[in-house]
Amino acid sequence: MTAVLKSLKEAWRNRHAMGDKENERTLNAFLPSALEIQETPPNPLTRWLVKSIIVFLLVGIVWAIFGEVNIVASAEGKILPGSRVKVIQPLQKGVVKSILIREGEYVKQGQPLVELDSTLTGADVSRLKHELSNAEMKMAVNLALLKRLKNKENSMNELAVIDQLDGDSPRYLYFNNLLQEKWVQIKANELSLINAKEAIEAEYKATKIELEKLRKTLPITEKRVSIVKGLHKKQFATEIEFLQLEQERIQQTHQLAAEKQKLKQLEATKKQSQQKIKFVKAETRANLLAEITEIRREVSSLQQELEKANDINKRQVLYAPVSGHVQELGITTHGGVVTDAQPLMKIVPDEERLIVEVLVENKDIGFIKKYMSAEIKIHTFPFTKYGVIEAEVKNISDDAIIDEKRGLLYGLLLEMSKKSILVNGVEVSLLPGMQVTAEMKTGKRRLIEYFLSPLLRHGKESLRER
Repeated sequence: MTAVLKSLKEAWRNRHAMGDKENERTLNAFLPSALEIQETPPNPLTRWLVKSIIVFLLVGIVWAIFGEVNIVASAEGKILPGSRVKVIQPLQKGVVKSILIREGEYVKQGQPLVELDSTLTGADVSRLKHELSNAEMKMAVNLALLKRLKNKENSMNELAVIDQLDGDSPRYLYFNNLLQEKWVQIKANELSLINAKEAIEAEYKATKIELEKLRKTLPITEKRVSIVKGLHKKQFATEIEFLQLEQERIQQTHQLAAEKQKLKQLEATKKQSQQKIKFVKAETRANLLAEITEIRREVSSLQQELEKANDINKRQVLYAPVSGHVQELGITTHGGVVTDAQPLMKIVPDEERLIVEVLVENKDIGFIKKYMSAEIKIHTFPFTKYGVIEAEVKNISDDAIIDEKRGLLYGLLLEMSKKSILVNGVEVSLLPGMQVTAEMKTGKRRLIEYFLSPLLRHGKESLRER
């Protein structure tokens, strides 16, 4: 230790002689080249550069071991309106009557856009209304007849059931006359049967009287025959007188039997006429009920057809389903023909929010969750200058779609926090269709893993082949 201190003191005393660098360089310049190289000390900058590289490498290794970086899933897509673009289409083939909007025009919800010619559809509505009214009137006529049959009224002066028409209108008069004719026909049929029944009853009564007469006169005739027969035996009466009385008796006997048979037949006929009257009345009611049931089905069918025709007729004017801007207007000619379901235009809704639709690769979808935050970079406005827009994952598709270049892709819907971006001090609205890139932070990992992961994966997958 003492020797070291002495050496330090000696070096301190000779420090001026040792620092004469310029003198040493001058002396070395007169030495041979080989000696000059040996005697010239190395440049200290090289030593410091090597040391700096070593230090930076050590710091980098330490940072790679302990430092962490974000794992970001990136996906490209485009901006969509919150409720999707609305395609305006006609329900059926038609002729353009008037075009009420222009390309790019802003329209409000419920505003008419295109009017189609409603001549044919209006005619269908009128025809069905007329048919429905006639069917309802026919049903009212039958109901009135049925009511009269139940009430057993013999006359009907007006169609009281139908009150929706003017009493002096031709249609009212027509159906009222139809009602009267049907009622008269029903009563005429009934009266014919009643008259037939009464005729049978009159004949029955006459036959009964004649039978009673024969029953009373036949014993007298038989007694007369018996007396004349006795007188004839005693030759007080001629044979002709006897035979005339016997013939009269036989005739009365046969006539009595015939009248009895006729009375039985008339009694059966009378019962049949009574039953026929009841049957005709029941048949008339049944026919009326059957007609009413059939007409009700017809009325129901016509009501449905009329409702359908009214709907089609109303749809001849196409209205805006939402407020927004008109795009891709496909008709420009008045009188032009459009087909059913033909896209006539699109309306981009004016929404309070915008939706971003992106496609995420299969390797990232497992780390993305619903309601995860994301950053949206608008391609039109470089994010390095104008920034990004915050967003949130709202929906993840349940199944993947196949892309020939990128493989399996999953659809994501993200809701943007705002619908405009600040550009040079002015708020510029974002439009549907703009291309964007969505970035979602799916986790963190150490930097060294970034470099070692390929090596580790290669090591695990290698040396296993046959």
